[in-house]
Amino acid sequence: MDDYKSLVFTLLAAGIATYAVRWYTDPLRAIPTVGGSSLPGLSWLAALSILRDCRAVLEEGYRKYPEQAFKFPALDQWTVVVSGRELVEELRKCGEEELSAPESLKDTFQSKYIFDPLIVADQYHVKVLQEKLTRRLPDLLPDIVDEVTVAVQDHIVSKEDWTSVEVVPVMQNIIARASNRAFVGLPLCRNKEYLRLAVGIIVDTVKTMFVLGLVPRFLKSTVARFYNKVKRNTDLAVQHFRPIIEERQRIAAELGDRWDSKPNDLLQFILDKVKSNNDTISTIAQRVLGMNFAAIHTTSVTVTHALTRLAEQPELLAPLRDEIEKSIAAEGGWTSVALANMWKLDSLLREILRFHGITLVSMGRKAMKDLTLSDGTFLPRGTIVHAATYALHHDSTVLERADTFDAFRFARMRAATAARAKLQFAATTTSPEYLPFGHGAHACPGRYFAENVFKAVLAHLIVNYDMKLGGDGVRPPDVFIAIGVLPSLQSRVVFRPRKRGADAER
Repeated sequence: MDDYKSLVFTLLAAGIATYAVRWYTDPLRAIPTVGGSSLPGLSWLAALSILRDCRAVLEEGYRKYPEQAFKFPALDQWTVVVSGRELVEELRKCGEEELSAPESLKDTFQSKYIFDPLIVADQYHVKVLQEKLTRRLPDLLPDIVDEVTVAVQDHIVSKEDWTSVEVVPVMQNIIARASNRAFVGLPLCRNKEYLRLAVGIIVDTVKTMFVLGLVPRFLKSTVARFYNKVKRNTDLAVQHFRPIIEERQRIAAELGDRWDSKPNDLLQFILDKVKSNNDTISTIAQRVLGMNFAAIHTTSVTVTHALTRLAEQPELLAPLRDEIEKSIAAEGGWTSVALANMWKLDSLLREILRFHGITLVSMGRKAMKDLTLSDGTFLPRGTIVHAATYALHHDSTVLERADTFDAFRFARMRAATAARAKLQFAATTTSPEYLPFGHGAHACPGRYFAENVFKAVLAHLIVNYDMKLGGDGVRPPDVFIAIGVLPSLQSRVVFRPRKRGADAER
């Protein structure tokens, strides 16, 4: 019996010693911690507890440790956050061999376990987005505007009375259609089953990421084999892509350069760029669905915030309508130049992204080797580091009245600035003080496309509809889940076809 007790005490002491050594030798231990204990095990429980209170945790870190690094617990590892112009610029300037943005994204999205290995190894579709889709936006815009017009008619009843609309799902569907008009073209962009998959990829990806984040690294591959909603979504999407891709490949082989009516959409740009015979219809479908995740989520969230703000402050509608109508008239229609000249609408977009945003942090990087930042912070290989974003955007020492939503602040700043510097206040222009899209070479490559869809949808609604808040007439507060910022699912806006001329006086 005494031997048994001695063995138990020896094992217990060894366990405690191992635990203490692990904590004491943790290379991140010197970085200040917010959001819970830095002790092994307890940090995982802290990560669970702050899923719905991460904003408060990150704001605490931003206040306590200004212009330096701090860390908070995520489900599967510590996340380091930096703030201040100097450290943000350091993240931007570091090369891929030191701090990698693509590798950080792969870790964040659990890409190794969720997506096809071919896509993880070669994301050439991102280059296609940058080099083809973005440059073709002026040509694609008329189709996007046409799809917005038809989609709004389908989802927002055009009748004289006020119609209450559940904003989040309706905007997801309208933006899914507008985006896919440019991604896959007609008629697939109006196929209800395909659109359900395009919108569903958002929830499917997030759910799978969350589940995999809960399990230890050595179990992730096993769990992913049995729980991967993205793979199921992709398999269903292949049924829609197969006949279209096979038909396009047949025509391309038959006509070659003589194919005058070749589709002008993302799917065709990808087919033209396919690098390997290993790329299958399934991987091509998953590449397009991945683009849908970014396009639909970011834009629908931003448009929802904008609509609830406009419904809350209807006095903003008149100056926006005046600007939109004048810009369209001056350019002879809905052109890229007309959208670019809508400074007030652009200011609204930038202010929405600043005030509400998409995430609490941005500029994710993964340390590819041990390195030390300029402030002395040591980042061991494998560390994930971000820049504080939400707290920065609400810092009144950086931007005057930062905690006040001011739709036209950037339009005023733009008007008061010399011509050469006006673009610094555009919604898509990043800086160390404005980070919704990240900053530098790895800033969101789809932001110009998202900007065009946002403006097309919002301008159409502003010009053609009156709006007010639904429900109790109070804008519901935003929802914070982990590092995400979302509009409330209870958000409702009441629309009515705009009354013009004499009708407006009634």
